[in-house]
Parts: sequence; structure tokens; C-alpha cells
Amino acid sequence: MKLAVSNSGPLIHLAKAGLLHLIRIYDDVVIPKEVKHEIVDIGKANGYSDAFLVEKAIKNGWIKVIEVKVNEEFARITRMAGLHDAEIGVIYYAYQNRVTALLDEDSARVFARSLGVDVKGSLGLLIEGLREGLITREGGLKGLDKLADVMYLSASVYKLVLKEIEKW
Repeated sequence: MKLAVSNSGPLIHLAKAGLLHLIRIYDDVVIPKEVKHEIVDIGKANGYSDAFLVEKAIKNGWIKVIEVKVNEEFARITRMAGLHDAEIGVIYYAYQNRVTALLDEDSARVFARSLGVDVKGSLGLLIEGLREGLITREGGLKGLDKLADVMYLSASVYKLVLKEIEKW
């Protein structure tokens, strides 16, 4: 059974790019209540369409909202590293439960990997979706361009992902 815990970034980016279904690579995707608050509650209040898409995914059971009780020492150290509450909850849950953390922010990804947590981001989900048959090669190419429109991608990262997609 493939399990993941997600931060806001990948869900927002995938929803904006029309690729939220790629999270279905995992049998279960959970999000801390802080992530739900960031995406759905604040997003809906600001009229962001991705907030409604993520809320629908929660209602449809693709995403489950959980409460994560973070150890105080862990919280203190991660805050010193500049991480936010939602990121802290995602990393702590992934570390404690040995599941994949879906993170797009570099500092959170680096911290999680330093703990031995498996990390995947929006681009990794795009490639995995291609491998798993959730999207076609053409869908992967279009998806990459859509993601480049909604999140920062350096030219070198774009080219690297493009090469990976072209293998299919």
C-alpha cells in the first residue's frame, strides 16, 4: 500500500495545472489540518479555484485530513530551520510513519531528506503519473508546461523533467 502525506504546495500546483488526479498514485494521501486550513479555508476565502478542487478531493475521499501532534523538541528544531507549522506537521508525520512526504519547498525537502524521509514533489508526481499510466506522454508534456506556469522552475529542472518525459 502506497501512502503519502502532503504539504500545500504540491496540491495547489497540481490543482492549478489540472493534474490533481496524480495524487491517486497513492492509495492514501493525508494532510495535516494546518494544510487544509492553508489551501481550503484561506483559499476559498480568497476565491482561489484550486481551493475548491482540493476541497472536492477531500469530500471524495482522495485526501484525508488528520491531526498531527508534533513533539515539542522536533517543532523547536524545525522552526529554527525556518519551517512553517504545516511543513513541520507533514515532515513529522512522514518521519514517524515512514511514508512519502509530498513537498515542493526546497528547505522542507532538504530537512525531510536529512531525516531519511522519502520526498516527492509536483514534478516527481508528474513523472510517476506517466510511469503509472495516469497520463500519456502528451499529457506529461502539457502538464510540465502547466506546472511551469504555476510554480517556479529553473531552466535546468525543466530540461531534466522534459528529458524524463520524452523517454516515454
